[in-house]
Amino acid sequence: MDSVISLASVSRRYPRGVIALRDASLDVPPGQFVAVMGATGSGKSTLLHCAAGLDRPSGGRVRLAGHDITRMKEARRTRLRRDHAGFVFQAYNLLSELTVRQNVELPVRLGGPRNRTVDEVLAQVGLAGFGKRPVGELSGGQRQRVAIARALVTAPAAVFADEPTGALDPTTGARILALLRAAADRDGAAVLMVTHDPVAAAWADRLVLLRDGVVAHDGPVPDATEIADRLRGVTAVSA
Repeated sequence: MDSVISLASVSRRYPRGVIALRDASLDVPPGQFVAVMGATGSGKSTLLHCAAGLDRPSGGRVRLAGHDITRMKEARRTRLRRDHAGFVFQAYNLLSELTVRQNVELPVRLGGPRNRTVDEVLAQVGLAGFGKRPVGELSGGQRQRVAIARALVTAPAAVFADEPTGALDPTTGARILALLRAAADRDGAAVLMVTHDPVAAAWADRLVLLRDGVVAHDGPVPDATEIADRLRGVTAVSA
């Protein structure tokens, strides 16, 4: 089975000698939910941004939905993300002056494929009937569900989530994680999630731990307690 997300020996160097990723490799097939964890500054978000084409690696190769994006021009990478990737961030990144429906429709209005209807994805995330509501009137959990609906409206091959439950209470966070789980199980998307929360990571199929930009562990997800123990282990070494 071909991977939807593929990083081969990827490195990322920033000015002044800062190295965020070192020879990182990762393959995520359709329908798999991967959680990425590590200490602050370990390279988690850099890995996600390189995988999604939001950042360009200094070395190695990145493929997304069958396309080599490593040296792809920015305009083409933007179209590829629009057509094949969905994004969910801690800050929601919604336009508060627009309604729920208008926010969910944005990828399609920008030229993306209309693979699913707005009503369909709003029902999927538990917001049926909310289409005309201004986003500014919604709770944090409702806004995050709007963000997930927007991510799913094009039926993307890959969903990238960066700390999607970081600003939410545990009950609301669990609802968001269940939606990401469904994106993998029901929709067949490859889901790559960065998180600091062992309970959130326990929803995934696979756990990747980073230490100083290096993949220190890549394997099946244990329970939340063992995840926390392993995270402490790589954090202690990093420190």
